[in-house]
Amino acid sequence: MLEFIVNLDKRLFVLINSQWTSSWADHFFPNITDLHKTLPFKLTVVPLLIGLFIWTRGLKKGLTILLFCVMAVLISDGIGNYAFKKTVQRPRPAETQDLTVQVRAPFGGYSFVSNHATNMFSVATFLSIIYPLAAIPLYFIASLVGYSRIYNGVHFPLDVICGGLLGAMVGFMFAKLCQRAMGRIDTNGATTT
Repeated sequence: MLEFIVNLDKRLFVLINSQWTSSWADHFFPNITDLHKTLPFKLTVVPLLIGLFIWTRGLKKGLTILLFCVMAVLISDGIGNYAFKKTVQRPRPAETQDLTVQVRAPFGGYSFVSNHATNMFSVATFLSIIYPLAAIPLYFIASLVGYSRIYNGVHFPLDVICGGLLGAMVGFMFAKLCQRAMGRIDTNGATTT
């Protein structure tokens, strides 16, 4: 059964990486895959999110959302890296025998799970619970980044799917903890007035 799943995973990888390609996608997906690492992203999107949290929920709750969101990403990234990548030690597609790969982005370390997918789905799930109206665009962006990892030849589809599921579980857990913390802020505020 495991061999069947691995073979199916490789076949789907080849379709996405080598056959379902186009010149626009060859430029688009390498740029989208690591967008969060660019200076313009860090200087614009991150401050805008922090401002949004504070503007929509007030200072205490906004900072609580920020804290729990950061913790969700750190925990999901750590679990993905230490519990999965360093334990499973699955080679990257380009390091897999008998597999021709079009590598379009830099990579390092092991393949399973995709930490990009883990982190993106952690944030998407967390923020979708806190801000339900943002769910569709957040999951669309997370899926786009996940797909880019396969298209760029640095992850297998199963790496992305499992990474996304892991991230969603961690994001869900931290969103629920964040909601409880914000409830306590409400309770403490009500008792002091």
